[in-house]
Amino acid sequence: MILEVIERLKAEVPDLIDVLPAEEIDAIAKATAPKSATAFVLPYREKAEPNSRATGGHLQYVAVQFLVAIFIRRYDARGGERVIEFDDLKLAIETALAGWEPSDDADPVELVGAQAAPLGNGRSVYVQTWQTSRYLSGA
Repeated sequence: MILEVIERLKAEVPDLIDVLPAEEIDAIAKATAPKSATAFVLPYREKAEPNSRATGGHLQYVAVQFLVAIFIRRYDARGGERVIEFDDLKLAIETALAGWEPSDDADPVELVGAQAAPLGNGRSVYVQTWQTSRYLSGA
């Protein structure tokens, strides 16, 4: 599902410099900062419901959460310019993802929450948590 989200953001949000997969936000933040207006898509949390079939086969509904982290690098003493840039990118990402269905059997994607954090040296990150679903079926 991460690749589908990346493809969607690349197609729908041209103001992003790049959209990349990642495993951990801390590793990205501590490494050499990515170019400004780069987004990362990260797996986050999955919660499965019990098997819905009493007999024959296996089918579980799985709520899937993923993160979209936007990095901004701009030297600005108060951070006001970074905040404005976040607003523009945030709106474009929300427009691209809210209500989108990554597959025929998935729930529409919805925003769960978001948080911004300064990283120092003119860098900031804005992280959104999104949720959709998938089904787990067994043989």
